Amino acid sequence: MGTGRAGSRRAAILAPALLALVISGCSAAPSTPAPSSSPSVSVSPLAPPPAPPPAPVIDVPTVDASLANQRPAAAAPTRIRIPSLNIDMTVEPAGLDAVGSMALAANPDIASWYRFGPAPGAEGATVIAAHVDSLRYGLGPFARLADAPAGTEIMVSSDDGVEHRYALESVQSTGKPEVPWAAVFDRTGSPRLTLVTCGGEFNYTTRQYQSNIVVTAIPVA
Repeated sequence: MGTGRAGSRRAAILAPALLALVISGCSAAPSTPAPSSSPSVSVSPLAPPPAPPPAPVIDVPTVDASLANQRPAAAAPTRIRIPSLNIDMTVEPAGLDAVGSMALAANPDIASWYRFGPAPGAEGATVIAAHVDSLRYGLGPFARLADAPAGTEIMVSSDDGVEHRYALESVQSTGKPEVPWAAVFDRTGSPRLTLVTCGGEFNYTTRQYQSNIVVTAIPVA
């Protein structure tokens, strides 16, 4: 009986050790003599953390918002003249109509300046447009643009008293669906003048012209 208890005791001791061997990969490490005393743990005081790096200096651009530094409003065009074509028209500011197109004066004798775009002398295209004709008013002055030659002088007066002079560079007649409107109303690039009216064949079913006449002119000294 005494021998049985001793064997059971030895089995109880060996069982966890065998389980540990199985978990660790079924290989035992070589036995080492037990240390004569408990190992000491040397705890050194924590070193002070390093000082954080200085925060980077961010150079944020600032703008003086005082009234004295505000950019003056652009001078709106009030008159356009093309002496060689016998054109002398009042220019009125215009925005968009109900369908999102540029609004035009009903009278083709009055030109409209797209007021959401550049003014004369500013970067980009200054767009001035007018109807080519009207049942009520008849044929308008811009009907003569289609035959204007390169180099034709164009003068645009602004409400600040400045007269801007341009030389006609090109005249393009393009079917309405193909007109590159983004380029016509471009607000970037060198200052230039863009004149727009209708042209081409008249469609009596849709009651509109099939093309647009787009004139591009560049500033002259």
